[in-house]
Amino acid sequence: MMTSLDLVLLPLARIGGKERSKLPGVHVAAPPRRAPRARRSDRLFVYLSLEGNAPLSPTEMERLTARLAAEYYKTGGSSTAAMRAVAEGLNELLLQRNLNAVSRGRQAVGVLVLGVIRERRLYLLQSGAAHAYLVNAEGARQFYEPGAGGRGLGVSRAAKLQFYQATLNPGDVLLMSPNPPLNWNTTTLRNLHGLSLKELYQRLLRRATGEMEAVLMQVGAGKGGIRLVAPQLASDTRPPATGRSSSAPKPSPKREPAPPTSRPTPPPSADESSAAPIADLNGVAVSPLKPPAVAHKSPPPPSSQAAARPSSATWLTELAPALKEMGRSVGKSLQQVAQAGSVLFQRMLPDDSTLSLPGSTMAFIAVAVPLVVVAVSAVVYFQRGQGALYDGYFSRAQQAAVQAQQFEHPGEQRIGWQATLGYLDLAETYRVTEESQTLRLTALQALDQLDKVVRVEYQRALPAGQLPASAQITRMVTTVENDLYLLDAAAGQVYRAVFTGKGYELDEAFFCGKVQTPLIVSALVDIAPLPPGHPAGATVAGLDGDGNVVECLPAREDQLIIQLPPPASNWGTPRALAFDAGDLYVLDTLTNSIWYYDGVNNYQDLPEFFFNEDVPDMKGAIDMAVSNGTLYLLSDDGSMAMARFQEDPVEQPVIYQDTRPDFPDGPTMVGATFRQILFSPPPDPSIYLLDGGERAIYHFSLQLVYQRQFRPSLNLPAGEATAFTVGQDRRVFLALGNQVYFGFLP
Repeated sequence: MMTSLDLVLLPLARIGGKERSKLPGVHVAAPPRRAPRARRSDRLFVYLSLEGNAPLSPTEMERLTARLAAEYYKTGGSSTAAMRAVAEGLNELLLQRNLNAVSRGRQAVGVLVLGVIRERRLYLLQSGAAHAYLVNAEGARQFYEPGAGGRGLGVSRAAKLQFYQATLNPGDVLLMSPNPPLNWNTTTLRNLHGLSLKELYQRLLRRATGEMEAVLMQVGAGKGGIRLVAPQLASDTRPPATGRSSSAPKPSPKREPAPPTSRPTPPPSADESSAAPIADLNGVAVSPLKPPAVAHKSPPPPSSQAAARPSSATWLTELAPALKEMGRSVGKSLQQVAQAGSVLFQRMLPDDSTLSLPGSTMAFIAVAVPLVVVAVSAVVYFQRGQGALYDGYFSRAQQAAVQAQQFEHPGEQRIGWQATLGYLDLAETYRVTEESQTLRLTALQALDQLDKVVRVEYQRALPAGQLPASAQITRMVTTVENDLYLLDAAAGQVYRAVFTGKGYELDEAFFCGKVQTPLIVSALVDIAPLPPGHPAGATVAGLDGDGNVVECLPAREDQLIIQLPPPASNWGTPRALAFDAGDLYVLDTLTNSIWYYDGVNNYQDLPEFFFNEDVPDMKGAIDMAVSNGTLYLLSDDGSMAMARFQEDPVEQPVIYQDTRPDFPDGPTMVGATFRQILFSPPPDPSIYLLDGGERAIYHFSLQLVYQRQFRPSLNLPAGEATAFTVGQDRRVFLALGNQVYFGFLP
């Protein structure tokens, strides 16, 4: 389906107090003729900014962004999958470049905005401090989540990426910047919709103060063109000569642009780049920007191609000369060995008068003996060659470690130790030695100290095979008796494990979960510890998806079922429950509600709505905890909201106070995505949050001040942590699917 939108991108730059008509790192592209079917209607723009003391030249930036665009159109799958592949390839390239330059104290961090427009749909990828604002007829919308994009590309092997989507219409404006002016916000920008390009340029750049780097994209009705243009600045225009006679020839008229075709407009040719300025874009004089130095007919020099290849194997490029030389040496050595083997073979065999062998046997020996000698020689050679590669990378790791120890600033120390680990990863692909393992341990300990990481010695809690292979433990509760309750989301039921002194064993007599009689209880979705002193001795309560609560009785096959009175709006999707001072709280994400049940009458009174007039958006809420009437509500993006029962205002998002050096405070924690929350009661009242991907447990004060984090000291099996809990004796549990481990916090 052919799109009806034309896109014009215009750089907005003031560098060194002067307005600039070009901004390195900006590139637009239309689908090539032989693009995969999935890419044929995609128009692409790249906006890459490098921060740090190791920049690329404008020509190198043009080549790099052009290469990124080419890689996108070569990649199949969905648009977001292809964008992710391009960004991860760029991250690997910048990381390797930083690793190579760490001994010189140089670094470049990539701030990336990658946009794809398909028909009227915008797909946006951002990494680092990239900001974007979409202005349409309804107002302005900001695309930015503090800390979610990480520091940028090139600082770690895991690229932090954020994705956004929006629908575009004629008159819409998209603004992108790695460091937008302070006066840019959804209020000051909402009146930009429908302005001409000249008005946009004057309002945005000439009314801003100080340095500025940004890109403006204007959406207009058309036939699918995409163009990158530049403002015609006064310094770019030669003033007319004075005193010229009337007979002087008149200047030739300006060349008008070709009308847009039914296909997206390709990048201008080299001839077009020297043409006179075009003045038909909404009244502002602009010039077509020169295309990237990489032409379609002549590929870049090999060194440039290697520098711009966004591949996970980019580090191999620097090994190419060594491998080539190794090949020559191997070939020469094999030839010499074969010749020597032939002579030796002739000397070893008796003459024809002494021994007569069949011709086939002679032929076999003539071929086999040199091959054996050559194979043995090749093995020896390659072992020595790999040893040389190991020595080279290990030497660089040692240099990076020395550099890290000499740095005074924690941020520089962190980069140095990360570089040490990066070089060790490369060295240990060839050989793992006691020296490399010792240096790795030193680097990890240094990073742990910088990031306030405490290592926990975990051991298996349950013997292998006790839990079903299909089990997915998504919630755990431990009691003062050290009993452990496990919610299996796959089966919708709870298991009980009893501590034996050496480990845990499942209680075969225990049952708590879905039943058909006397009341129907569906699969349980959450469990929580009950307040002490339950009349029947129940210790844990579970919630099903229909608003029923079951109270689990230790060492028994029955359970107590409580059918909660539904709220006036009825149930939507009950997701989580929590207890506080005997009262019950239920989170219902579908109806955007949290319901409060008074525990005096066994939760049989009609529930009350938790919030007053200030109601937060709970569509992305995934977990909650309640302590002394204060609610902590965790969202799927790792942000948090805090509120008190029927009191305004609601604090959303709460600002995490990060006490690590060089890490900012913000609504999310840099490098972490939290999946579960746990309140730990006195004597050490705390908030614990689980980062499942990193298998880390973060420890906060009740005011969400970062204290430290707990990570495994040994390599656990692969997989994401799916649940955790912390007991009163500081016993900590971590679940990975159907495997459960426990240890002790220091």
